[in-house]
Amino acid sequence: MHLLKILGVAAAVAATLPLQAQEAFPKRPVTIVVPFSAGGVTDLFARTTGLKLGALWGQPVIVENRVGAGTIIGTQHVSRAPADGYTLLFTSYAFTSNPELRKNLPYSPAAFRPVALLGSTHNILLVNNKLKGKSLAELIALAKAQAPKGGLSLGSSGAGSSPHIGAELFAQQAGIPFTHVPYKGQGPAMIDLTSGVFDGMFDGMSSYPQVQRGSVSAVAIAAPKRHPDAPELPTFRELGMDFVAGSWFGLLAPAGVPDEIVAKINADLREVLKDPELKAQIAKTGLQVSTSTPEAFGKFLAQETEKLRNLIRQGAKIDIN
Repeated sequence: MHLLKILGVAAAVAATLPLQAQEAFPKRPVTIVVPFSAGGVTDLFARTTGLKLGALWGQPVIVENRVGAGTIIGTQHVSRAPADGYTLLFTSYAFTSNPELRKNLPYSPAAFRPVALLGSTHNILLVNNKLKGKSLAELIALAKAQAPKGGLSLGSSGAGSSPHIGAELFAQQAGIPFTHVPYKGQGPAMIDLTSGVFDGMFDGMSSYPQVQRGSVSAVAIAAPKRHPDAPELPTFRELGMDFVAGSWFGLLAPAGVPDEIVAKINADLREVLKDPELKAQIAKTGLQVSTSTPEAFGKFLAQETEKLRNLIRQGAKIDIN
C-alpha cells in the first residue's frame, strides 16, 4: 500500500510538470530578433511590445537588430536558435515574400512556427502633386495613354517589398502597365516622389503625414475599410476596385518550441497588447494592433504566400537581385 501511495504521488507530480513548465517560462532573459534596422516601424513595434512583455514576465526582453540581405540574416539566425522559446523573431512581409522571390534561402519557412499576428498596415496609393490626374479613374486612363512609354512610374522602398508587391497587384487588377522604380528605403523614395521624379508609390499609413502637409496626394487606401486616422480617404473598394494590400507584423519561434511555451507567449502577448500606452505608441506609426491564435496566424501566412504565388503565376516579373 505504501508503494502504491508513492506511485500515486509520483504520477500526480508528473501530470503537473507541463503546467509548471508553462508557468515557469521565462526563467531568464528572452531575445527578440528584428531583421530590420533600429528606428523603423518594425523595430519600434518590437521594442514597445518587448518592454511590456518584460514587465509582465519579470525578465528582461532584449531586442536585437540583425540586419542584412533583405531580412535573411536575422531570420536565418533565429532558424538556428535553440527551440526553447528564448530566441524569437519579430518580422513582417518579407518572411512570406522571400521564399517566393529568392533562390537558395539558407533556411526554410518550415524551420519556424507561428506565435501571433500582432498588427497590420495597409498601403495607400500616393501620387506627386505635379501629376494632372489624381483620381483613380484618371490614373488608370493616364497609365493606358502612357503605355508606349511604360505606363505609370511607381516607386517603392525596394524590390520585393510590400509597396512593390502592392504596385504589382494593383497594376494586374487594373489591367495597366507600369514601370517599377525601386529605392533603398522609404525615405529616399519619398523625397523623389515629392520632387516629381516618378508618378506614384504605395506606402503605409506612416507616410500619411506627408499627405496632411500637402507634400503628396493620396488616391485611396488598399484596406477593407477606411482607416480611423484618415477617415476622409476612400478605400479602393469604394471606388470600384476590390483591392486590398499591405504588410503585417508578427512573432515567430523556432519550429521545435513546445506547444505550452508558444501558448503562454501568445496569451501574454494578447494581454500586453491591451495596454493603452502601447496602443497609443503604435498608433503614432499608423499601424493597427491585432491579435490572433498561433493557428490563425499560420493560416494567414499561408494565404499571404498563396497570394504572391498567384501573382507570379499570372506573369508578374519581380526581380529582386
